Amino acid sequence: MIKAAFFDIDGTLVSFKTHTVPASARRALHRLYDAGVNLFIATGRSSNALPDVINELCEEVPFDGVLAFNGQYCYLSNGTVYRDVSLPWEDVRTIASQADAGLYEVEVMQLNRLFVNRRSERVRKAEEHTDSPTQVLPLEHAFDEPVYQMCAYVEPGGEGVFADVCSQVEHVRWSDAFCDVIPAGGGKPAGIAATLEMLGIEPEECAAFGDGGNDVPMFGCVGTSVAMGNASDAVKAAASYVAPDIDEDGILIACEELGLI
Repeated sequence: MIKAAFFDIDGTLVSFKTHTVPASARRALHRLYDAGVNLFIATGRSSNALPDVINELCEEVPFDGVLAFNGQYCYLSNGTVYRDVSLPWEDVRTIASQADAGLYEVEVMQLNRLFVNRRSERVRKAEEHTDSPTQVLPLEHAFDEPVYQMCAYVEPGGEGVFADVCSQVEHVRWSDAFCDVIPAGGGKPAGIAATLEMLGIEPEECAAFGDGGNDVPMFGCVGTSVAMGNASDAVKAAASYVAPDIDEDGILIACEELGLI
């Protein structure tokens, strides 16, 4: 029996087609909770901009905590923060300078605010896909408070424009439109490791559910890894189990077939 489960949001808990949490997924979460499993959200989204459907879900199902910004800011449902790692200012300045020069658009993600420097067609389509419109602000506001993540709107394979000149970052991708830029050594695995240390749980006693490239790293640090049927072939290949599509009761079926509930 597992003791903790980590769930991505977009494409895993929340359907890209309906922008809702399927009823079957809600049932699975209730059954996991009733079985005593610690429930965590592990997302590339910011802590202050979780979708309304997720906030509503957390009122219905008692999640234990959230790993936000791809694990850079982790907190319990009671507000206790147990991991807090932001991007180095030097690299924030470099990426902001490149974006200001028009090399690409960038979204800046902070605890109290997230914004994009330009709403290009590429940005607009990405926001529409995730149902998450973002305000437009000058990049000078990137220096108002710590930045936990930046989303660089570069093509797949084009990450070198910033990666070659930023020494303390890494990048993960779950969308062709952009990649998430996070501190080196960070990511969802770092958030999960901090969570397991806090709870005194072993990796083999955990499960992780995801569908994006930024979920692949966390698949390697849990005993049971589940890729949704709507994931890419690369993500599926990294998982120990491939579930049906999110819109085809994927989470519930996976939990039942794996004996998690």
